[in-house]
Parts: sequence; C-alpha cells; structure tokens
Amino acid sequence: MDTELRVMLDSIDRGDWEKIAKLAEWLESQGDTRATVARQSATLDPQEIADELVKIRSMRGSNDSFFSLLAEIGLLGLFEVPVPVNLSTGHVESAPTTPRWWRPSAKKCLRDVEKALKTKVVPTDVSRAMTIARRVKADRLLALFQLSDQATPVLPPAPG
Repeated sequence: MDTELRVMLDSIDRGDWEKIAKLAEWLESQGDTRATVARQSATLDPQEIADELVKIRSMRGSNDSFFSLLAEIGLLGLFEVPVPVNLSTGHVESAPTTPRWWRPSAKKCLRDVEKALKTKVVPTDVSRAMTIARRVKADRLLALFQLSDQATPVLPPAPG
C-alpha cells in the first residue's frame, strides 16, 4: 500500500475527518474507483445524523446510582458510624443506559438536526450523533480499503 495512502487512512482512523476529502482527491488523481465512495463519506446527510440521534434518544439513564444513593442515606440513618456517601453527580451522568419504553420520533429528530444545522446551535445529543455518524461512514470507508488490501496477495520480492 502506498505510504501517502496509509498516512491518510491512519489519520481518518484517528478521527481526522478532513482527511476524507483529501483522500477522495488523491484517489481521483490515481484513477482509483474508490474515490466516489470516499467523496460520499466526506459529507453527512441530515437523515444519517437523525438516525443516530434516534438511537441516542432511545436510551435513558439508569436509576441504579439513584437507588444506591438512597440506600447509603438510609444506612446513615441506621448507624451512627460515618458511612462514606458519594454525593457527587458525576456517577449519575455516566450511568449505564437502558432502552426507553417508547422510541423517539424520527421526524422530530430530523427536525432537530435540521434546526441545529441551520442555526449553528448544536445541542450535545445532536453533536454526539454527528460524531457517531461520521465514525460509521469512516469505518465503512476504512473497511473498503482493508478488504481490498486483504484481497491483494503479497508477493515476495523478485530475485535480482
């Protein structure tokens, strides 16, 4: 594999999304048919972002940390020995997520994405959905190169 190509692919794998457009240009200059896929991977469609936003909004925070906090407070009431209680909210925000009962509206998610793109005020969940959508597209692009790299047999150097 070409060194320049390897550097661009490694940059994309590390999350440097601007390299996707440069990769597409480089592939076009080389006459590579994968340039079209790379060009498509360089842009995000609002629907792709909305699809990821639906997945994000389909998850809700777990109540496990809330119940453990209540249990710790109950222990404080039962015993006079000081029990360490974690009153910080950091563990609540990073709690595992579980599926919601009702799936959020795909139309509302799409409207929220379009509004965020239009106003350039991007809420956290929309920003997260954008990052995930970009990662998905980049992973598909990188997989295309891995498949073609595996399909090409490595020949030993010619004697000479």
